[in-house]
Amino acid sequence: MRPLKLIMSAFGPYAGQTVIDFSQLGEQGLYLITGDTGAGKTVIFDAVSYALYGQTSGGVRDANMLRSQYADADTPTFVELEFSFRGKCYRVKRNPEYRRPAKRGTGMTKEKAGAELYYPDDRVPVTRMSEVDKSIVELLGLNHKQFTQITMIAQGQFRKFLDTNTDERSKIFRDLFHTYFFQQLQDKLKQDAAAKRNEFAEQQRRSEQALNGISCIYPAYTEQLQSFALRHYEGCVEEVLTLVDTITALDEKEQQQVAAAAAIVTKNLTALQDSLGAIAKKQQLEKYMQTTEAKMVSMQKQLEQEAAAAVQRQEALQKLEAEVNEAQKGEVELAQLQTERQQLAARQRELLQLQDMQQRYQRQEVVLLQKRQEYKQACDNFNHLNELSDTCFDRFLSAQAGLLAHDKLKPGKPCPVCGSCEHPQLVQLAQDAPTENDVEQARAKAEAAQKIRDGLIGEGKALKEHLELDKTLLLGKGVELLGCDDLKLIAERAQSELKDVNNKITALRLKMGFLQEKVEQYRKLAKTLEQQKAVDKQAEAAAQSIRQQLAGAEGQLQELKKQLAEQNELLTDVDEQKLQQEHEKLLVQQRELELQDKRLYAAIKNNQRIKQEVSGYEARRAACEAEYSLINSLSATLNGTLTGKKRVNLETYVQMHYFDKILQRANVRLLHMSRGQYELCRDKMQDADSKTGNSKTGLDLEVKDYYSGNLRSVKTLSGGESFMASLALALGLADEVQSCAGGIQLDTMFVDEGFGSLDDSSLQQAIATLQGLSEGHRLVGIISHVHDLQEMIDKKILVRKKRGQQGTGSEVALVVD
Repeated sequence: MRPLKLIMSAFGPYAGQTVIDFSQLGEQGLYLITGDTGAGKTVIFDAVSYALYGQTSGGVRDANMLRSQYADADTPTFVELEFSFRGKCYRVKRNPEYRRPAKRGTGMTKEKAGAELYYPDDRVPVTRMSEVDKSIVELLGLNHKQFTQITMIAQGQFRKFLDTNTDERSKIFRDLFHTYFFQQLQDKLKQDAAAKRNEFAEQQRRSEQALNGISCIYPAYTEQLQSFALRHYEGCVEEVLTLVDTITALDEKEQQQVAAAAAIVTKNLTALQDSLGAIAKKQQLEKYMQTTEAKMVSMQKQLEQEAAAAVQRQEALQKLEAEVNEAQKGEVELAQLQTERQQLAARQRELLQLQDMQQRYQRQEVVLLQKRQEYKQACDNFNHLNELSDTCFDRFLSAQAGLLAHDKLKPGKPCPVCGSCEHPQLVQLAQDAPTENDVEQARAKAEAAQKIRDGLIGEGKALKEHLELDKTLLLGKGVELLGCDDLKLIAERAQSELKDVNNKITALRLKMGFLQEKVEQYRKLAKTLEQQKAVDKQAEAAAQSIRQQLAGAEGQLQELKKQLAEQNELLTDVDEQKLQQEHEKLLVQQRELELQDKRLYAAIKNNQRIKQEVSGYEARRAACEAEYSLINSLSATLNGTLTGKKRVNLETYVQMHYFDKILQRANVRLLHMSRGQYELCRDKMQDADSKTGNSKTGLDLEVKDYYSGNLRSVKTLSGGESFMASLALALGLADEVQSCAGGIQLDTMFVDEGFGSLDDSSLQQAIATLQGLSEGHRLVGIISHVHDLQEMIDKKILVRKKRGQQGTGSEVALVVD
């Protein structure tokens, strides 16, 4: 990763928008970041770290502290970094959470933290903060902690990577060199060993649980089983199973003896049950005889009662049939009256229809008379208006001479009528002479009156024709119904006959009402008669059924008497009480033998099941024990937990290989910077001394002092020596990571202070070492107040505080000689 351009807005001490173009510094070599104390030199590294990971480089400044105190309220706070990685350019932008003026209204509001990542291709930008964090880690292959440890030697953090222990270095190497596979293999073997151990223990637990359920009623064997149980059956399972076979054989032998005794009891019980069955049958026959005799008496009594009731029903039926015959006559008469009424009703409808025709004819006569009067008035009105129109037209023509004399005749001009040029006596124009418009209005009124008159002529003609047609129909109906063709006689006769028909209908209605009541009575009596006949029929059927049952009961009674006599002969000299006592005694014996047989059967089956289950558990336990021994041994070897051996697991062993190569690269620079005095070494003595205990070893460091010839802890180094060792170790790590196939590409490094602790000679050696990094196209930025560095390094980023009229905050300037 190489930064190309950094934009800081209202970030840290930078009040406005500050742009740093790293591309002007070139692709390799050293550049110095220098300036006033507290001006914000380290903030530049913080901005790079915050843009990538949302955290500052040293972890000292929290994200909510990044808003510049010098910035205007409207200036947004954000950091935008454009960087290259594997030849492609990316851009990431972040802003912390801060307070800003509200866009609507007054007051302040909260600007939420946000992040954006833009790719060099057509991929959609990532805009969710959590997804940006994940994408950066996936892209660079480093998380924030690893990035700062490898690429940023921050102020006050020189000794962290140098002094860290095996566990911390292992976590860093796991991601850098992808050794997590070995850790997964170790964990998988550990899990498999634990699973096999648990499976072995589970089979042992199941076996013990099953053996605790052995059924045994023999005291001697019970004591042996209890002694085995106290030992949890450890090492004696086969002996216990042999004992189970012995107990099962004893139970089976006793079960056979119980079965033989049960057969004898069953035989004796069957003989007793036959005798008791004969006694029970005798008692049952006696009970049946008593019941049959009582039933026969009851049926005989029912037959007597039914005979008396049958006589009463016959008398009632005869009386009811006579009443029905009498009431039936009214139904015939009612039917005749209904026919007569229908005929009168038909005549009534015809006469009413004739009256309607006559009334309609009379109404039409009145209408025709009215139309004639309207026609006479219309004729008079037309004649009057036509006369007025003619008079108006005549007056209009008469007034034309006056108009001619008034408008056309002038002295010396010829008259258009006679041609004379002299006009001795001119006609005077009348004052009330009608105009042409008056003539047109009078003529229009006359024409309208004429249309009304003509229309009434057509209406009168049509009405007269219709009236003549109705008259013809009325006379024809009169001849058909009444035998006369005179309108007056038709009206009189129709009125008279209609009155007679109405009177007859009224009389029939009264008589039919009386007969209707009689018919209803007949229908009720007929229904009652049918019901009585049905009841009589059912009663007769019931009596017949009783007679049949009585005959069957008599035959059954004779049969029961015969069977009872036979049964009495069989039970001569039999003591029923003694038989019952013996029967109860045998039943008790039978139940006891059944319970004993069930107990023995359950014990035998239970012990057989236990033996089968335990045999299976023991077989699986033996297999688990063999597998566990193999897997546990392999797991202990790979996880470094073998007793009496070095506590180095497989992953650490692989990482030790990488660590040795890192130290080789680091020592090339450290020996140069320390003039051959110091060399970093892996602490192999601690590996040899850590055969017991739980601490992880293999990646611890110590330093070899060639001046004294001793090995000592890196914690004994001075500040300047620690700086050189940390710098050499960081550079060696970066070289090794990039040298691995598919490794992480690190094209930049930042060093914050630490040079002030070096003497002039060590400083020269450190700078020479850093300048040597340009061979790998790496750009190294150094923060320092050391004056000698300003003369030794040409490329600079100058950071100054602004004061007075220039404003407040800090500003940045690039110096490239």
